[in-house]
Amino acid sequence: MYATQIVKNVNGEDFTMAALVMQVNGFQFQGKVYIALDEGSDYYRIYGEKDGTTKEYHHDIAFDELGDILDSMIETGGMTKEEYQAKVKDFVCSL
Repeated sequence: MYATQIVKNVNGEDFTMAALVMQVNGFQFQGKVYIALDEGSDYYRIYGEKDGTTKEYHHDIAFDELGDILDSMIETGGMTKEEYQAKVKDFVCSL
């Protein structure tokens, strides 16, 4: 995990945003996740980088929504709690 500045095109204009970068290896997403603060709107944007391609996954995220959105994007992807626990159990048993 590290902090950096990224330049992304937002509504046709390039913006420099402070971002936290994480390398993740979840069930739903594997690659780099950028959590960027869009200072103009005071909301966050989430970008994912996979195989050298970066795409925006979510925008206009309030700080209290970050945890749930990241969990869904990286790990659970809309699975129920029981489905997720079964997937984790299968993964652990396969080690």
